Amino acid sequence: MESTQDTLNPEEINWESNENYILLNPRFLFEDLESLVEIARETSKIRNLQGHIWLATSGSTAESNSQIKLVALSKAAFLNSAISVNKHLQVTATDKWLQALPQFHVGGLGIQARSTLSRSHVVRNTEKWDPQRVFNLMNEQRVTLASMVPTQVLDCVKAQLKAPKYLRAVIVGGGALSENLYFQAKKLGWPLLPSYGMTETCSQIATATLESLCDEQLPLAKKLTHIEWHKNSEGLLQVKGNSLLSLYVQRQKDGSFRDWDPKVDSWFTTEDVAELQGAYIRIIGRIGDFIKIGGEASSMGRLRNIFARAVSVVDSSTPSHFYLVDAPSERLGTEIHLVTTLSDDNSLSSQIREIYDKEVLPFERIREIRYIREVPRSDLGKILWEKLKKELYVY
Repeated sequence: MESTQDTLNPEEINWESNENYILLNPRFLFEDLESLVEIARETSKIRNLQGHIWLATSGSTAESNSQIKLVALSKAAFLNSAISVNKHLQVTATDKWLQALPQFHVGGLGIQARSTLSRSHVVRNTEKWDPQRVFNLMNEQRVTLASMVPTQVLDCVKAQLKAPKYLRAVIVGGGALSENLYFQAKKLGWPLLPSYGMTETCSQIATATLESLCDEQLPLAKKLTHIEWHKNSEGLLQVKGNSLLSLYVQRQKDGSFRDWDPKVDSWFTTEDVAELQGAYIRIIGRIGDFIKIGGEASSMGRLRNIFARAVSVVDSSTPSHFYLVDAPSERLGTEIHLVTTLSDDNSLSSQIREIYDKEVLPFERIREIRYIREVPRSDLGKILWEKLKKELYVY
């Protein structure tokens, strides 16, 4: 077996070799990044893993490496995913991909696999994300396909950038794409295809169709051909296919590390509660999003969708200044708060609160408005909800 590479950001992946790679965010604030490299290397030796790529799961936002979960994904799994995505998007050698996401993210790494199989070209954004600069790059290089996260789409919309001339589709993943943002981008000509996927499946397993670009509503993601799915008795989505992870590994509190394969009879259970409509999927929320307020069950995913609509009515140009948080409550267990980054709130929060409160049940109404200077986010723009709550409340 060839030795596992300890480089964090190799320029190229050899998809045909038995060589292993470890791709980790070099900006992660781990106590000792090298220890994670060591864990992956040792697990590869013990489990005789060949031709694998190690990534941190997208949910790895812990403050110490003892809590970080690494996932081993085979190169074959990535290529299987790439075959399905290329077919879905009708990718040919004439296409040019924008790689705006880093290689340590499956959305960025997956582009390399797709371009390898289709012989299409990859245009890499090697500098810090800047919407205007990337927009210019897309026009100059005649980019036809791209993958983005909702935060990047929002940045383009805020800058009022019209879709580049040659762009035919943008896969949007890494988080839910709000209806309001989708239509704002559509007005500027951006051909967005909402998708659903995860690190454990080597990127997307469901993506809106190219035909949906002509629709007048936010499209649902359609199951790709390499995946099977169903829901378990708890409503959680379970998936099966040839792009699934090989195993997890995680350091334990005593310094040892544990590896395990989470699949049962080849099925992987996600943390997402889903509504399946034939070949289409709607994510209701993550299992951790379901809360109880005074003994009544509710979903933060549903409430945040209602909240987003309220924000769009009051001030669609600044959706990122307002957030809905499930806050600890001594009396109710949990209660709903509105959090804003506007220190001189000019009644916008109150207007949003009024609209939102009319659409929800009494126990789901906003009970307090809080101010925070800055909302903590991951490198890809995801809101770190637990960190946000720790900054606002004393547990």
